Amino acid sequence: MVKNFFFALLYVFLFSSSYLHAATSDPVLETIDKAIEEYRNNDFGNAATSLDYASQLIRQKKGEALGKLLPPPLDGWQAEPGNSKVTAVSLFGGGLTAERKYHKEKATVDIAIVTDSPLLQSMIMMFSNPIFAASAGQFELINGHKGIVNFKNNRGDINIVVNNRFLVTLNGKNTSLDDLMNFAESIDLKAISNLP
Repeated sequence: MVKNFFFALLYVFLFSSSYLHAATSDPVLETIDKAIEEYRNNDFGNAATSLDYASQLIRQKKGEALGKLLPPPLDGWQAEPGNSKVTAVSLFGGGLTAERKYHKEKATVDIAIVTDSPLLQSMIMMFSNPIFAASAGQFELINGHKGIVNFKNNRGDINIVVNNRFLVTLNGKNTSLDDLMNFAESIDLKAISNLP
């Protein structure tokens, strides 16, 4: 009787353990586990490839989180589905971009959020330089963050630096400065700055 109880308990433990593992399986952790196994087997090339793949999966998850922070369209506007992409290091220094296009009749606004790019830091430094910033456009404080607005003849852009880690860019064509500013103010910059 005790023996049967022990086997039943062992079965429940093993079943629930494998069930929990299946329920919480994560492709990132699975890929890292695979890399560890390959490393232990001295399969260094595949271990490095698996770690690169895991790192790409992590960036994709971060991109999805970034994409969710692209704003809904303003009243009277429509939006295409947002997308996020990871740029290879060989292209523009690499990085992560989430972007979405909005339109109303002939007017278009493109919004992009860029992070994790080595070039981003040099751009932020240039934007912090008053001489460069003055030639690039007009200073504006947008929801508590530094922005530079360059707009004329119904077209232009707004660039906002968030937490020195993100660059939010809005580019408008055949639109008004008011609409472009309204889009900028509709972006949850606080949520962007709180992203890991």
